[in-house]
Amino acid sequence: MGRTHFDGLGMVASVGPGTLDPSRITQAVETALSSIEARVLSLIQDGARGTKPLDDVVTELVLMTAEIRSHYVHLQDLSDRRDLTFEGMAGLEAARKRCLWLYRKTKLERCFFAKLQLERCLRDDIYRQIVETWQEMSSLEEAERETRAADDATIAAELLREVNITT
Repeated sequence: MGRTHFDGLGMVASVGPGTLDPSRITQAVETALSSIEARVLSLIQDGARGTKPLDDVVTELVLMTAEIRSHYVHLQDLSDRRDLTFEGMAGLEAARKRCLWLYRKTKLERCFFAKLQLERCLRDDIYRQIVETWQEMSSLEEAERETRAADDATIAAELLREVNITT
């Protein structure tokens, strides 16, 4: 059975077998964060190598952010407990800082891969536009060469076939 004691403000705090050990919870969160960190690093490598589509990389990073948030909130709730030791609070603080670091890293990588994706789309669009423009320019230059090289009879025949585009 748990102990009941009064704090200096007359509030009752229960400590005993019904409560979870904060150090065990912190350790579980640290283990989960290690797993998330490994997945983030693996995802970064897959995205950098091009073995995973950039859309998938960004989506997975967003999902990992939600996981990190869940652990952070859990740690915040745990830090309000009254039965924390100095070592327990230090462990919580270390886990909290790791959450913040991992969140920052995940968010920065998400921004990086989203920018990379935009850059690639822009490059592809610009390349396609350059090719189309070059083809059109080449056609116009060919028409110009043919017009310069044509004799008067060819130009006269073309003039008679020309459709009036102003009406």
